[in-house]
Amino acid sequence: MKFKLISEPQARALMVRIWPKVLEALNSGKELTIEIIDAVRSNDQNKLYHAIIAEIAKQAKHLGAQWDEESWKRFLIDQFASETGLAGGKVVPSLDSQRIVQLGIQSRKFTQQQASQFVEWLYCWCATNGIELDDTKPQT
Repeated sequence: MKFKLISEPQARALMVRIWPKVLEALNSGKELTIEIIDAVRSNDQNKLYHAIIAEIAKQAKHLGAQWDEESWKRFLIDQFASETGLAGGKVVPSLDSQRIVQLGIQSRKFTQQQASQFVEWLYCWCATNGIELDDTKPQT
């Protein structure tokens, strides 16, 4: 089961409602795991940072070359993670040691707070690197 908690009264009501089921499972010998995690990024946040990355891909160059949106997303998330201390990405040898494999941080796993920080970081990066953004895009 997975529940989205948005307020103290709603969370309390949910806990009261599921407690009998938890108790029944435990009394029947089952072991349970309860995990409480921050909400993942919203669809609006996802759309916004992808729109910003699309603009970067149109306007910016890295190593003298244009790169597609997916490549820019990897560059930017890696730099964001490095600058903010977000644990994650590594570059490691392939299984046959013939290539390098990028094991990256995935934006789909961003919490809402991390996604907001990433959007703010992108705005700063764009301002610093001369990327012009359309001011009509939705805000998070």
